[in-house]
Amino acid sequence: MHLPPLFTETDRTVLTDFIKTHPLGMLISIKDGTPQADLLPFYVVQKDDALIAHFAKANPLAEYVNGTDVMILFYGEEGYITPNWYPSKHVHHRHVPTWNYEVVQVRGRAGVFDDVKGLMRAVGTLTNIHESTQDTPWKMKDAPTDYLADEIQGILGLTVDVGEMVGRFKLSQNREQGDFDSVVQGLTDSGQVGLARSLLGQGSDDFKRKRRVGGESYSPRFNI
Repeated sequence: MHLPPLFTETDRTVLTDFIKTHPLGMLISIKDGTPQADLLPFYVVQKDDALIAHFAKANPLAEYVNGTDVMILFYGEEGYITPNWYPSKHVHHRHVPTWNYEVVQVRGRAGVFDDVKGLMRAVGTLTNIHESTQDTPWKMKDAPTDYLADEIQGILGLTVDVGEMVGRFKLSQNREQGDFDSVVQGLTDSGQVGLARSLLGQGSDDFKRKRRVGGESYSPRFNI
C-alpha cells in the first residue's frame, strides 16, 4: 500500500481501536499463486498481538491458509470529495475531485485451529463483544446444547499473529484550513456525517499534528 507520510498512521493503539470499531476484515491469501479474498469478522487479542476469526469448514480457505502469510484490510468511512466544496477553487480553479477514506492494513502469519474449547472461546468472545450493545444480549447458552455442538462442528478457527499494522487515513489533511472546513460542512450537508467526523477526530496526536501543519505540503494531482 502506498503510504504518503501525511496520510499514514502508525500508532498501534489507534490502529487497534480502529479494528475494534470496524471488525469486518478482508482477508487476502494466496492459493496456487492466485489471490483469494474472504470477508471475516475479527476480534483483537492485544496481549498476544493477534487477530481471531472463524469460518465455515466448507470454505476452501482451510485447505491452504494454515501457516501462510496473509494480509487483512479493515475499511472505515469513505466518500467522494467534489472540488466545488473548496472556496479556493472559485478563486483559481486549480483543484480536481478526490476520494477520502480510512483503511488499516495488517500483515501476519495465519494459523487454523479446530479444538472445541478454542472454537467455543472464539465464537463466544466475538458474540459477547457485539451483543454487548443489545438491550437483552444473546448468549451462547440460549441455544440448545446439541444444536450449538453441531454448529461448532461446522467451523474452523483462524488466528493471525500480527507482524505489521499500518493505517492510511486520507482525510483532506493536505488542504488549507478554509477548504478543509468547507469539506467537513459539505460532507455533513450531504449526509456523510461519519466521514465528516473522521476528518475532525481520527488518529493519534501525531497524526492530528500532521493535519495542522500539513497545509499544501502534500497535494499531488488526482491524489487517491
